[in-house]
Amino acid sequence: MFVDIGTVRNFVEAGDLHHLALFKDSISEIQLNKKEDPSAYFGPDYSNYIVAHDPLDGLPKEYGEEWSRRFSGRLGVSIIERIGAEGGTIYVKGLMAANGSKVYAVLPYTSIDAAASVDATFPDPRPISARRRVWPMVLPELTGERILDVGCGFGRLTLDVAGQNPASEVFGIDIFDPLTAQARMNAEALGIKNVEFRTASAYDLPFEVGSFDTVYSFFMLHHLEDIPTGLSEIRRVLEGGGRYLAVEPLGHHHGPNYSGAEWVRIFGEAGLLAEAEETEGAVILRARN
Repeated sequence: MFVDIGTVRNFVEAGDLHHLALFKDSISEIQLNKKEDPSAYFGPDYSNYIVAHDPLDGLPKEYGEEWSRRFSGRLGVSIIERIGAEGGTIYVKGLMAANGSKVYAVLPYTSIDAAASVDATFPDPRPISARRRVWPMVLPELTGERILDVGCGFGRLTLDVAGQNPASEVFGIDIFDPLTAQARMNAEALGIKNVEFRTASAYDLPFEVGSFDTVYSFFMLHHLEDIPTGLSEIRRVLEGGGRYLAVEPLGHHHGPNYSGAEWVRIFGEAGLLAEAEETEGAVILRARN
């Protein structure tokens, strides 16, 4: 029988498990029980820890046997990074546990401090692998006074952009409340102030005409049932001469699977003059309004 020492707080529910790989980039709270001393579990000598917690129920089959063994047995086990602490609450990144899960053990993960390049190796779903390769290529291009991320999810990329542009106003929108709530929690824990997350549809962006000089989306467009309407709405909120950068996967398993040339044609029909670059399992589209 396991005895809990605390509880997880985040915005992850059972229905969100198809986003599981992104949780490695999200922040959770470990709220220790009142009788527990935080210094007994977390200290300044270690940046990373092994946390035993309630398992994830209903893990999608596509994540494979290795993920299931790690997170869906009698216990779930996560390797996490300590972000900060306030009273009996510990902020951590990479906790693969749903909201309300019990925490049973916290142990220093010493090998990652001895060799920072060491990481837990789990097979990434193909889109996540492509994201890791392509994102560093396009991040430096995302600049401007007002920047919008359409389909921000947990806000991991939005926060990268906000951190890179501290003098800019950065906004992220997503259609799901739990995702934008988690994004706000991530921003608060990281102390990033120049970002705002809103729940909204890509078909009805809650901004005035010409509100942004830069808009971007990452692996979002192929999820839309009506891509032309989504592009029209993005164009509406772009100022004259504003930039739109989109990244879309190549060879993925769901949604339309367009080549770079096909995307350029679709953008053109929406009034956006675009150029395409195919690289690293993705197509990068750079467009002007």
